Amino acid sequence: MRVSGRRTSAKTRSMNGSAFEVGDRVVVFGGYEGDMSLWLAGGSGYSGTLVEIAGPVAIVELDDELALAGSWQDFGDGAPQAIATVSTACGRWLSLILGWVGGTWTNPTGRLHVGLCANRPDPNAIPPGGGVGCWVESHAGMRAAD
Repeated sequence: MRVSGRRTSAKTRSMNGSAFEVGDRVVVFGGYEGDMSLWLAGGSGYSGTLVEIAGPVAIVELDDELALAGSWQDFGDGAPQAIATVSTACGRWLSLILGWVGGTWTNPTGRLHVGLCANRPDPNAIPPGGGVGCWVESHAGMRAAD
């Protein structure tokens, strides 16, 4: 779902600098080309719930399934390099990997690498320097939902 309403049962965290926690409502936004980034499909970001934080990896369950047309590198269930190129990336799960050494899971984050996954990804299946799902963005961010 593009940024809009929120589920009332999930937590929201609005203070800048606050550490994210599992259960927080979040918006994943931006990209290398800013609001023109292909993965945003003309929107300003996607909302969902933070469901896991495991070191440099966080998992977000999106409110709605995404289907993004383009040319995307597919890392499958976790691989050191792309195993295929696909013309449509689909899923409702985002794997977010901190893009900078020393990055932290605080509101808002710094640079994130984004993988779009059809199934809930396993953060432990991502090898160092590798990815999971379809790599859709290298310069996204995450902030607390309003």
